Parts: sequence; structure tokens; C-alpha cells
Amino acid sequence: MRALSRPFSLLLLAAFTLLSGCAALQDVAKVMKPEASVADVSVADLSLQAITLLVDVKVDNPNAFALNTSGFDLDLDIAGSTLANVKQPDSKMSIPAQGSNHMKLPVTLAFKDLYSAVSGAAGKNSVPYGIKGNVKLNLPVLGDVSLPLSFEDILPIPKMPDIKLNNIRLDSASLSGIKLNMDMEVTNPNSFGLTVNSLGYALKAAGKSLGSGNMQSLNIGEGESKVVSVPLSLSLSELGMSLYKMLTGSDAVKFALQGNADIAPDLGVWKPEAFSFNSEKSVSF
Repeated sequence: MRALSRPFSLLLLAAFTLLSGCAALQDVAKVMKPEASVADVSVADLSLQAITLLVDVKVDNPNAFALNTSGFDLDLDIAGSTLANVKQPDSKMSIPAQGSNHMKLPVTLAFKDLYSAVSGAAGKNSVPYGIKGNVKLNLPVLGDVSLPLSFEDILPIPKMPDIKLNNIRLDSASLSGIKLNMDMEVTNPNSFGLTVNSLGYALKAAGKSLGSGNMQSLNIGEGESKVVSVPLSLSLSELGMSLYKMLTGSDAVKFALQGNADIAPDLGVWKPEAFSFNSEKSVSF
């Protein structure tokens, strides 16, 4: 077979290159704008001081070629104010041809910023919030583009339980001593349940100790209150005559309850947290 001349070979190569280039240009001419959205928002970390949301950003690529992002910019807005922001201008994510990919971005909000920006937020169990932002890409023909996204949901505002002295009852009094019954009320103001892992308490009357102790494991549902009764027995020698007369008299007696508790909300992202409490109540027997 006769070999092709060099000029003809060059001509065929040029024609092939031109045709390939035309096909590529046709693909480029069909560039479609991708879409960005928030696929999900989960709570990554939560405490009384701050909450970290994990924002799952999804980008859909309808084109016949792969794309790469060139940055992310998200704002967390509450009541018209931007209270948290995440900027990742150099974050790269590859989106396959006619496919999609996800990027999870953490956004942390300090509750003190929320309380400063939103009047009455400290007394609420939750507030509406919104996430707005852009995903940046560089597209053939279209150049640099920003894909807008938005999302709205409800943000939980956690609170410590309220532990207070509900009542003191005098069950009996004799020359050998007295028997009291102390009622502690534990209230969970949150929209989720919690467990009191341990609770240490000390009760005083007129500045003198009436007893102390520890309670173990108390489960309290969302918005629920529970009253726990604790019996106390004190001898006359432990009380002293002045306090004995005060407790068995007709005048009101001022009692003070204080202690520490370790709680664990029914949220896997919130680690057990300790706090102290104080409560006073005047009781007449």
C-alpha cells in the first residue's frame, strides 16, 4: 500500500483537530448552570454557651463535564441580623458530570450574640433561623458564577433545669428530735428530655445545717416538673435547743437549699454539664 504523503497527513491531522475542537465547542456551548441547595442541617455540638450547626451543601451539575467549586460563603441570620458566618474562599469540591456532590460546613453561633440581637430570646425554647449564601464556581463560557442557596428551620435554645425548694413538712417532734420531709421540685424548661445523673444538696434553717445528701438518676421529660421528697431526721443534740424551738414554734422559718447537679440532655451532641443551684423558702408549721 502506498504511504500517504507528508502534506496530506498534516492536512488530515488538522481536519481531525478542527472536528474535535468543534465537538468540544459544541459541548461548551451547551453549558448549563449548576444548582446549589442545603440538603440538611444537623446539630454537631450544643452547650449552654453555643451551638454548632453542620450545613450539608449540595451542588448538582447537569453538564456533560465535571466542575470544581472555588469557594463557599454562608450566613446564619436570625430576626434580620447575621449572627454567624462561614467563609471558605479556597475550598475545592469536584462535582462529576451529570452528578452531584456534598460539602458539610460548620457554623457556630454563640448564644450571648443571639440574646443581644433578639429581644426576649433568653426566655424562649427556640427561634426561627435562616441560612443564606453562595457557592462559587468557574464555568466555561459563563466564567465566574455564584450559585445562591437558602434554608430555614428552628433553632433550639437550651436551658438548665430549675431546682427549687418546694416545701418543708414537719412530720413529728419529740424530746428525742424531729422528723422533717423536704420536697425538691425539678423543672425541665426545654423542648427535649434530660437526665439528672447526680444531685448533691444541703439544707439549712437559720444558717444551721439540717442535713445533706445525694440523689441518683432522675429522668425528666420535655417541659415536665417532678417533685422529689427527702426525709430528714435530726436529734435534739444535732439541732440545739434554739433551733428546735424555732422549728416547733408558730413563726415562719426561713429554709435555704443549695447544691450541685450533673445533667445530660437527651441529645447525643450535648455532653453532661454541671451547675449549682440555690433556693430559699419560708415555711410555717
